[in-house]
Amino acid sequence: MASVPLRPRWRRAWALAVDHSRLPPACRPQQETLVRVRVAAFSCVLAVLTLAWIPIDAVGLGLAHAGATSVLRAAIALGLLALAYFARRVPARTLLHAFFWLQAIGFGSLQMLVESARTDAAQIGYGLFPFLLAAQLGLFAVPWWRTLLMALAPAAQFAATQLLPWDPPLLPWSGLWLLVLIIAVATWSSHAQLHLLIRLLDARQDAAHDELTGLANRRAAALRLDAERSRALRQREPLSLLMFDLDHFKRVNDRWGHDAGDRVLAAVAQFLREELRGIDMPARHGGEEFMAILPNTSPAQALQVAERVRERIARTAIELSGATTTVTTSVGIATLAPGETAGALVARADAALYAAKEGGRNRCVTAPG
Repeated sequence: MASVPLRPRWRRAWALAVDHSRLPPACRPQQETLVRVRVAAFSCVLAVLTLAWIPIDAVGLGLAHAGATSVLRAAIALGLLALAYFARRVPARTLLHAFFWLQAIGFGSLQMLVESARTDAAQIGYGLFPFLLAAQLGLFAVPWWRTLLMALAPAAQFAATQLLPWDPPLLPWSGLWLLVLIIAVATWSSHAQLHLLIRLLDARQDAAHDELTGLANRRAAALRLDAERSRALRQREPLSLLMFDLDHFKRVNDRWGHDAGDRVLAAVAQFLREELRGIDMPARHGGEEFMAILPNTSPAQALQVAERVRERIARTAIELSGATTTVTTSVGIATLAPGETAGALVARADAALYAAKEGGRNRCVTAPG
């Protein structure tokens, strides 16, 4: 068997690594929110621990050094608290780098301050800083390459420590392998968290969408309708609801089969996506019935949208196993009344849909306000 050249193998491995590091755009807001929350939480914890270490400095380093280290520790704590306070206003990437470099520079400065102490307590207490900083890399769900960029902070702190005239050295070069190992494990942990987050968000997305049409399912539509109702009542804006039902859909299944019926449903779902605005929400309500939530839409505007969708469905031929067919739809329209519940709004739209069916089908009927 012919061997695969080494270079193509490396190229495939690199392409796979790059592909795994990509964050889907739909997941980015949740990932950035997670980063901000964790930075804020750990900044507060570290600020408290940094201040709590001041008495230990006094015992381990002596009062001669405790004053200067206390001032520097207070400055580090204030910086961490500032990060926590501005976490929601700063870009997530900038926030992360600030979180790590603040610690690297601050605690590195502490090491320089206590260089003259030359006590076992000083070596034990300050020698762990680069390793503790490297371990924190695993706390955040970010791509592996971004974790490695942030790892420059503990690496720089470790390298700077070697330049200090400690005798014996504060951090012997033999500790480098341990730092590299911690960074590697933290990088894997951070990247694994990112992929877990993506899978969880994908699962939530799947649970909120209809498998056949790709539209929101009934449960997701109900949640969105509740949210839009609250917003509409609070901001005193109109909210309209459209209910669609395909006319004589059973005939399609009986003549062409259920696979053909599925293709008709998928085509109608695509028509809805194309005809509605980005802020609107089309959904499959069940069977051959669809609904559309139209925020900030008056009754007259909702009727225009309903007629446009109805006409689009009626005039478009749908391909079915070498043949074509057309379908029509009846539409019920209702606009939220003051104080009305979401359930009552749906019931009125359903009643208008029933009236459209009774009135001859392939038409739009607006529920009385």
